[in-house]
Amino acid sequence: MRGRSWWALLVILFAGAGVAAETGPALSFARAGAEARTLSLQQMKAAVPVSELAFFDPEYGKPKRYRGLALARVLELAFGPGWQGQDYTEMIFTAQDGYASVSTLEKLGEPGGYIVFEDSEHPGWEPVGRNHANPGPFYLVWTGSEQRTQHGYPWPWQLAKIELVRFQDRYPEVHPKGVGAASPAYAGFLTFKERCMRCHAMNQQGGKVGPDLNAPQSVTEYRSPAMLKAFIRQPSQFRYTHMPDHTDLSDADLDNLLDYLRHMANQRRQTVR
Repeated sequence: MRGRSWWALLVILFAGAGVAAETGPALSFARAGAEARTLSLQQMKAAVPVSELAFFDPEYGKPKRYRGLALARVLELAFGPGWQGQDYTEMIFTAQDGYASVSTLEKLGEPGGYIVFEDSEHPGWEPVGRNHANPGPFYLVWTGSEQRTQHGYPWPWQLAKIELVRFQDRYPEVHPKGVGAASPAYAGFLTFKERCMRCHAMNQQGGKVGPDLNAPQSVTEYRSPAMLKAFIRQPSQFRYTHMPDHTDLSDADLDNLLDYLRHMANQRRQTVR
């Protein structure tokens, strides 16, 4: 190679690799679609104390030990003090595979949430889930006994991006129009947002793991209410699936969810006319 020896080239290549290795894993943070900043694990550890955690992890179904960073402290580092009062309503946690969990800012400000970056008992992480996935490099966990997905607390592993949003701006086709906050359809919307949207889309907005529940047809247009309620409550009785059981949902909860799905089917028909 003219003007540069192979040895010099190798030195440059290895130096570049060293920079990449030194940088390590990183998280992306955004506000309403606009990139805010990216923080490496090193940067977060330099600003937020590392916590040693030991608790029962429902994703593994057993006690686990991790090293992690308090979620509220990381969010303050990324978005600045007062991030809960910046005219946003929700936060989206997106995994590397597109799985997205949505949670309210009120829940996310509670103590108990941690972004863990190391499995203390299994170097390189213990596989999790039916597909034996590696949950690293970042896994969002909650140490409180009631801080579970069924109560609206996100537990995404392989976490890649955290974004502040105004829900109706980001997901206008998911929000039910023309219903009151005290209506059954709105109660069903809240259930969909907390439980279903991390995997399912509504009118092509939302999760990418499961099928869209309203496009091109609503699931209520080709499945009976009894079938839908039975499947939502315990899909494991019907097929091998990533969809979790929701045995804690009452009949009233499921009726409200179906009211929301039927409302959205009508909302879609009105939109396409």
